[in-house]
Amino acid sequence: MVAVTALDPSPGDASRPTGWTIVLEGVRRERSGVVILDGVDLDVAAGRIVGLVGPSGCGASTLLRLVSGAERPDAGTVTIEGRVGPAAPRVAEVRDRTPVARFGRARAAIVAAGRHAGVIDPDAEADRLCELVGLTTGHKSVHRLSHGDRQRWALARALASRPRALVLDDALAALHTSARAATRDRLVRELRERGVTTLWATRDTAEGAAVADQLVVMDAGRVVAAGTPDEVYARVDDMAVAEVLGPVSAVPGIVEGVVVEVWGQELPLAAAAHDGHCEVVVRPENVLLVGPDAPGVDAVVEETIFLGSVRRSTVRTSDGSRVVVEHAPDQRVDDRDAVRIALAAVPATVRPLG
Repeated sequence: MVAVTALDPSPGDASRPTGWTIVLEGVRRERSGVVILDGVDLDVAAGRIVGLVGPSGCGASTLLRLVSGAERPDAGTVTIEGRVGPAAPRVAEVRDRTPVARFGRARAAIVAAGRHAGVIDPDAEADRLCELVGLTTGHKSVHRLSHGDRQRWALARALASRPRALVLDDALAALHTSARAATRDRLVRELRERGVTTLWATRDTAEGAAVADQLVVMDAGRVVAAGTPDEVYARVDDMAVAEVLGPVSAVPGIVEGVVVEVWGQELPLAAAAHDGHCEVVVRPENVLLVGPDAPGVDAVVEETIFLGSVRRSTVRTSDGSRVVVEHAPDQRVDDRDAVRIALAAVPATVRPLG
């Protein structure tokens, strides 16, 4: 039998419990002889939000299933609040497509979850959580909800259960862009106020960076980078990591001492490097469209895409480099336009040729 403790529905209650710690050590998981996770180590402190990102098949969803207890590792340990295996407490989860019962009203299920968790006023809490996630169809049967509203419902029900830890597997994927961002921000505030330890896997790397205290990049079943979002974003020297978080370009340069020369410009080095020819790795926001007489290189526009607050253009330089540029929308260019580009005067990350 599970002991139930009455909780004040206010997330700001100073007496609220803290989140659970989650530790993975040497975790390995195989299916039909195929390695899905290979020696994963991860230490999540209580109350932290960890974003998991990576290419399809990276193993993030399987990792979440191990944490939630839906699967067991073939090797290694998953420790939840100091306990492992069957003794470990179950971690609540919300997936992209959460299974639902055929009968039952959405709001009633949220109320029931709150009542089971010992919430003093589960009806009021259900109303608050429906507003938080933007669910306006709580009167409907769960199985009749749209995909997006099912995700909202699943989040509200999980929060009503007063979780100490939570795993989210692309739990906002079905929401359209503006609603997704607004719901994400409200959800993050709720999780932080409650101190809920959260593993948040998403295919939207911008979302992962926006929500996370710690960002983890996975590839082929391994953790290939971990740190604060800005630390991981800055790792442009490792293409397997850099490309997960957005486009990068590699252009030729020559290191001489503490600077690198690129297209007639001299830029300071972000880290020490050997003299000689190299590749300079840059993010689109550090490439500029410049005037015809400015230092830089001539290029031809291959494609350009309007993204709202910025325009992203891909150009081919006269030295053969393919470079992605992000620039103001009013700097309008069209396919096959001749342009000139340069690098922003920021420390440059380089890597050896080959």
